Amino acid sequence: MNKNLRLTGYAGLAGSLMMYAGDMLLYFTTQPIPDVNNDLLPSMGSVPLERLFVGGLMGPLAAVLYIIGFYHLFLRIKKTRKKTAFGMYASLSLSMLIGGAFHAFFPAFGIVSAQGHPELIGNLFSYARLLGGLAFSLMGIGWLLFCVLVLQKQTSFPRWIVLATPLVTIWFNFLWQMLPQPFLVLIAGGWNNLVCTLIFAVSLLTLNRHKEKQ
Repeated sequence: MNKNLRLTGYAGLAGSLMMYAGDMLLYFTTQPIPDVNNDLLPSMGSVPLERLFVGGLMGPLAAVLYIIGFYHLFLRIKKTRKKTAFGMYASLSLSMLIGGAFHAFFPAFGIVSAQGHPELIGNLFSYARLLGGLAFSLMGIGWLLFCVLVLQKQTSFPRWIVLATPLVTIWFNFLWQMLPQPFLVLIAGGWNNLVCTLIFAVSLLTLNRHKEKQ
């Protein structure tokens, strides 16, 4: 069991880092970005096509590793609460399936911008925002169920780990969006995946300090 816990935990960690790398391939730039919400997507027009393709493909591949990583969390929940645990796992996994599609759609922004049609970005973003909103909602449900189980002592996690979950850490992005370049893109641009890197890393570290309770 301990071996499976470690392997699945490392898979989740690898998935979050791969998705982050995909983000950076898609839109990393050292150029000034006055408004990250309005100027980041049009700036992707200067990204080489090869970078866009590789960055986009990393989304679905990373999603597979993410789902294996979420199983790591599932394994650390007591058997008496497996129904709730399955709901958590299903919500997180489905959110990542949609999130992988959301990520894979991003090369379109660079392509239309490079072809001199930045006016199309608005319509494309409306569709992407629909995918992203659905993924974000499902992710929130999954992490909320996780936190409830942790606080009820139905897992092998210490209670303080809820502070490291994306439900809490995601809000730090409001601070990171005030950072200067290139830290703005490096941190704020990939924060949605870095928060998962943090929770998987903390989870793996707690394996060394807590006896697994199944």
